[in-house]
Amino acid sequence: MRLLVDIGNTRTKYTVEQQGKLSVIQTKRNEDINQQWLENITFSVKTIIIASVSEEHLVDVFLAYAKKNSIEFFNVESESKRFGVTSSYQAPRTLGVDRWLTLLAANFIYSNENILIVDAGTATTIDLLDKSGKHLGGWILPGIDILFNSLLLNTSQIMATKENHVDISFGKSTSDGVNNACWAATLGFVNQSITQAKKQVSLDKIILTGGNAEKLSILLSAKHHIVHELVFIGMQRF
Repeated sequence: MRLLVDIGNTRTKYTVEQQGKLSVIQTKRNEDINQQWLENITFSVKTIIIASVSEEHLVDVFLAYAKKNSIEFFNVESESKRFGVTSSYQAPRTLGVDRWLTLLAANFIYSNENILIVDAGTATTIDLLDKSGKHLGGWILPGIDILFNSLLLNTSQIMATKENHVDISFGKSTSDGVNNACWAATLGFVNQSITQAKKQVSLDKIILTGGNAEKLSILLSAKHHIVHELVFIGMQRF
């Protein structure tokens, strides 16, 4: 059994892999991660694989536990090349490890295809991967919640409430105006990325992933596929 761990900015997602299958994805607040918690979730675990975009000290917590209990440990970091996938970054380690893992996953699922990956999470990221496994670059935009919150934090006269429904029509209240604009901006961002990708490759697949993938899918008219938990699929390759 292997424990796969994705450490985010405020919470950690984890799953146990057994015979190639993943258990239900669980989450834990970062501040609640400690040795006692690890003891409760690592029964029969032989390997811990971690990817972190957040606090380095949390990686150290897992590493210390693994050493203490003779568990194999691997900390995934972005590289120039792995499993036939080549990074476009001149400084490969500066590519977010979550983006790197989605590239590894997409290449594994859809080998020999030109793929546009849209990861709609805390940030909405775009990455283009060609059929040879070469990363052709990407974009980063604040995610829906950050777009919404940044406007309210930086203005004194706009009063709005976060809404859960997806809509890009013109708002008839301030809340609708702000919420709908965030989705409209994100949709425009994705549509423009599709246009840009088609200038570079003959696009075979558009993949949506991340926490807002289902909502974004409602708006996106271009043919696409939703693939959940690409980061963990990428981690499974190690």
